[in-house]
Amino acid sequence: MQGCVKVVLLDFDGTVVDTMKEYARLAAPLIAQALGISLEEAKRLYMETAGRSFRDQLTLLGVKEIEVYARKFEELKKPLLANLKLNPLVAERIKRLRDAGLKVYLSTNNECRVIEVNRHLTLLFDAVLCYDEEKGLRKGREHLMEVLRREGVSVEEVVFIGDSDYDVELYSGLGVHAIRTKGLWDPADNAVEEILRISRCKGSK
Repeated sequence: MQGCVKVVLLDFDGTVVDTMKEYARLAAPLIAQALGISLEEAKRLYMETAGRSFRDQLTLLGVKEIEVYARKFEELKKPLLANLKLNPLVAERIKRLRDAGLKVYLSTNNECRVIEVNRHLTLLFDAVLCYDEEKGLRKGREHLMEVLRREGVSVEEVVFIGDSDYDVELYSGLGVHAIRTKGLWDPADNAVEEILRISRCKGSK
């Protein structure tokens, strides 16, 4: 790892909040209906393709009426996210990163209009990067380029934390140091500690 860490990108679902099982419960009936399969099979397919936007998941699974099912999923997620309470340990860990002088960005494939329903969560971050099909914003290269543009940093100064193989491979493939987590609410998880360790370079707080 070259250079000092200046920006941390955090995945959302499965990293900052423990929502994946709930998402699978909400998405399974939609996928089952679209593909004519069982709920159990639909839930398995959802989890196997997790990390992508739901539209990309549906495309990958061969669903034809993508926009219809994507909109239904968005509406189902809104009340879940609006009432979501953050684990205090997660809030504490995000604060530690920011107190160390690091910029902390959220990088999620949740649709912008969905993630913004919970202002309490989004205010924890220096910026929220979400999925916006019209603007061409999504997790990966597009979010990374937005960070580089806003912060004037190099790829070597960015670190990503995520819970899925897809996410870690996505950002690693872009040259970003990617760290796997089991969830920042897990007391045994050391992703934040690793970032604080590698960010201690000349000129850092």
